[in-house]
Amino acid sequence: MIEMIKGKKRIILISSALVAAVAIGGVSISSNAAMSVSAYQADKGSLESIVEVNGTVESDTDKLYYSDIDAKIGKVHIKEGDFVKKGDLLISYDEEDLEKLETMANLTAKADLGSFKGSMQSSGRTAGLYNEAKTNLEVLNQQIADTEAQITRTQNSLMEKKASLADFGAKLQVSLIEWSDEPDSDEYENLQKLIQTNAYEQQYAPEIVRMQEELDSLKLTLTDLKEYKSEMTSQKASTVGGIMTKGEKERLTAIKEANELTNSEKLSYYAAAKEGIRADFDGIVTEIDAAEGSEVYCGAKLLTLKSLSDVVIKASVNKYDIVNIEKGQTVTANIKNKDYTGKVSRIERMTKDSGTGTGIGVEITLDNPDDSIILGLEAKAKINTASLSEVLRIPLEALSEDEEGSYVFVANDGKATKKFVECGIRNDDMVEIKDGLTEGSLVVWRDSEEITDGMGVKVNK
Repeated sequence: MIEMIKGKKRIILISSALVAAVAIGGVSISSNAAMSVSAYQADKGSLESIVEVNGTVESDTDKLYYSDIDAKIGKVHIKEGDFVKKGDLLISYDEEDLEKLETMANLTAKADLGSFKGSMQSSGRTAGLYNEAKTNLEVLNQQIADTEAQITRTQNSLMEKKASLADFGAKLQVSLIEWSDEPDSDEYENLQKLIQTNAYEQQYAPEIVRMQEELDSLKLTLTDLKEYKSEMTSQKASTVGGIMTKGEKERLTAIKEANELTNSEKLSYYAAAKEGIRADFDGIVTEIDAAEGSEVYCGAKLLTLKSLSDVVIKASVNKYDIVNIEKGQTVTANIKNKDYTGKVSRIERMTKDSGTGTGIGVEITLDNPDDSIILGLEAKAKINTASLSEVLRIPLEALSEDEEGSYVFVANDGKATKKFVECGIRNDDMVEIKDGLTEGSLVVWRDSEEITDGMGVKVNK
């Protein structure tokens, strides 16, 4: 009967009925001048491959809180390392400072609106004066043209009237000369009276006086019209530059809307700030940058909160173990003497210096982390890289490797025979043999001395 005893990663096969020739699958072991060896009969069974790693407990989700406003910090309600629940108050702003900021925002909004309205109203008044001048100039130009034409007509009529009277007076003078031989005649006397009357009428005849007065009035009107035209011309020239274009109105309107949006956002931020900075999830406060009574600016970092709902173990794996590790493999981990389960969630695609040598980063996500976890602690994790059943297996100690490949020594008629094998998964104790051995093969090895091909061997009892 063959028994297997396992200790210190060694498996020793002991037979209480071994004699000079024990038939095991047709193989005999001779004890004559043979070296004592450990032995194991290759069998089929289950085999699990586990990679043990040490890592650091970290949060996979963190949030950096920044200030949305320029304000004074009122109170910091937490300390670094504190565990907080979702909704807990972390930091409060100074209430008086917030009230002042709200008042200033409202006053700024009113001032911005007043400035916009003032600009638009001023532009409207300027545009009104410009349009008034433009319209009046069009009318004035017509009135001036009409008045000048009327003056010309009146002057012509006046000249014609005077010329007619002057012509009549000239004829009277001719007639008077013709009657000059009879100075005492009534005819001569009448002619003299008519000449005097004609001379008076040339200056003061009602129609001439009326036309002269009309002409004087038209000239005065023309002067007034030209003076008003000059005034309107000046008004038009002085207001044309102050008229707001469509593009300028659109720009002012856009500025107004942008200011309204900015002020509205500020007021909403101030309203939110009154509620204080609160935790978005359960976690650990790992860093506080704000101090009570200090002034913070918009965008200033206040604190860092790391989640305890998304906890990972970050470890480094050597180049030999990484070949067996894949995403999704199950893991058992021990943190602060408490066991957790998880899965391999990330494998880095680069090597880096881990402090103890070059390694590849691996992240393990815990299934059900709890609030007893302390971030930054060391964790021990076992990654189950494979779990097989009914595989041919032998002790890992029986396996040797050189540049030609993996090999074992098999006991055959009391001698060790070297056989190359193809290996599968392995753990600290056993290794899967995929090719090169059959079930029942008796593999042998020594801890202190190397076995050579053809060497005589005997199994340790």
